[in-house]
Amino acid sequence: MRMIIERYKGYLFKIIVNVVRDEAEAEDLTQETFIKMVDALPDYESKGFKTWISRIAYHKAIDAKRKRSRRHEELTEEFEWQSTPSDSAEDDWLQQQKQNKVVGSIQQLPQGYRGVVHAYYIEGKSYSSIAHEQRLAEKTVEMRLYRARKWMKNNWKEDEF
Repeated sequence: MRMIIERYKGYLFKIIVNVVRDEAEAEDLTQETFIKMVDALPDYESKGFKTWISRIAYHKAIDAKRKRSRRHEELTEEFEWQSTPSDSAEDDWLQQQKQNKVVGSIQQLPQGYRGVVHAYYIEGKSYSSIAHEQRLAEKTVEMRLYRARKWMKNNWKEDEF
């Protein structure tokens, strides 16, 4: 095993760093690639080891890049939601009306999504605090928010807000 790691670590690191563009993350993903390789060895069909392990590394890097992109989107959405101080009472009133409409619209969501959506977007709580308060697994909170966003995208029109 050590010989395989020594032989391929530099090669896999180059593949991964070209995708993720971050050396520290690429080092971690290279290690994860070897762990994944060990788990996937029973499925290996003896057809080009270097190609097989390269494919594992490439897919690990793509998954990490997608995950980073989703996290960036969530942070951007959260930042856009927070209101900015305005110069006039009219702007404050319009912002408050918009927020009231959104809060009212949350009531249209399926029952399982309302609590996590309100806690995350309106109250600004983290996944872990929502999970703790609602006695759910953190992964369940993440999945409910994902499904709620999908439901909103399919059922609400953008011009309604």
